[in-house]
Amino acid sequence: MNIAHALQEDDLFFEEVAEDIWLMDNHRWAYWIWESHRDKFNNRKSPVIHIDYHWDAGDDFYHYQEKETEFKSLSLEGVKEIVKEGNWIRFDSFICPAIIRGITDEVHFLCFQQDGDEGIYEGTLARHNAKQFLYKSSAELKYKKFTTQYIFDFCIDVFNRSDMYYEGDIWDDKEIDVFLEDIRLLVKHASLVTFSMSYGYSGTKKDTERLTKYVLHKFLSWRNSAENIA
Repeated sequence: MNIAHALQEDDLFFEEVAEDIWLMDNHRWAYWIWESHRDKFNNRKSPVIHIDYHWDAGDDFYHYQEKETEFKSLSLEGVKEIVKEGNWIRFDSFICPAIIRGITDEVHFLCFQQDGDEGIYEGTLARHNAKQFLYKSSAELKYKKFTTQYIFDFCIDVFNRSDMYYEGDIWDDKEIDVFLEDIRLLVKHASLVTFSMSYGYSGTKKDTERLTKYVLHKFLSWRNSAENIA
């Protein structure tokens, strides 16, 4: 599988690279992919696992009730357009729209961002009768069992300790392999996988390219879609 065309900063890029595995640069497109695959979940609310350096848990609609009401009534094409615009749904606020529109009411976070609030604002959770679970490590998350279909959302910037744009302080390979082994079964059994490269946040361009190829190959092999990634 050649993904060379994908390995560049592109705000509008998203693509299904294997069955039910979607690759993107800007993470906000994950929400659009969830929205457009409601039928896969029989239009039932499904848990979301979000693994990322960042929480991405902003709710840009919270103080704008009229806009939220309008958003709830949008057609599928209307939703795609608002995601494309990138104003109300951004790379750090794409999870709460899925709660607002009833895609999920349960989010499982494994994130390492230290500045700002952890997880979703309690007011948003209360308004939509949703719940969240915060994990400290992959070793803790790996024991989570789901009895329903679920979405697995992942960003490779989870492996970058640096908070400087386009700078990398990447985990060593052994640390990465241990982490990936911990989440292997969660990836394997997910009904839908969204995978963000997040150029600029996942290290240098070379870091992003290397990590994307390495981790994506693992995901594909676990889901019986093994191909060499070029």
